[in-house]
Amino acid sequence: MTAEKIIPFAIERFERVLISYAKEITGDIESARDAVQETFLRLSRQDLVALEPRLAPWLFCVCRNCALDHRRKVVRFSSEPLDENHEAAEDSPAKNLMAVEDTQRLRGLVSQLPERQRELVNLKFEGDLSYKEMSEVMKMSVSHVGVQLHEALQTLRRLWNTEQKPVSTL
Repeated sequence: MTAEKIIPFAIERFERVLISYAKEITGDIESARDAVQETFLRLSRQDLVALEPRLAPWLFCVCRNCALDHRRKVVRFSSEPLDENHEAAEDSPAKNLMAVEDTQRLRGLVSQLPERQRELVNLKFEGDLSYKEMSEVMKMSVSHVGVQLHEALQTLRRLWNTEQKPVSTL
């Protein structure tokens, strides 16, 4: 890919997931957007062709650092959810409602994980990063990423199966 195409590709492919990832760190959407904007600004100053093979981990690593810097500077946190454009399948409204409820429930369970495990789950399932890429972002060994992610998934599975699911009144 040419240098001129890398930044538009990176924005299209990673902007939304980076905002979501940064929001988990900063606690609010505006700070997350600022962190992502700073990430892409820093990307524009890099040797893009040399960076391309490891673009995803580089973006997540820089975004993480920008979000952590912002969190250190700003002490306000908000609990407003990230606006998401869910493209619902053409299922029944009841199925769609159940899917939304399950997604919200899962997000709630993920929020109960320790910070490091929560970040790994987000990098894996929202960022679609490999273990090697996650190890670069989190500055930990690939095997430790695997152990931490496995523990996180086991915890989520246990919480999902033991937590009482609210009864719907449809």
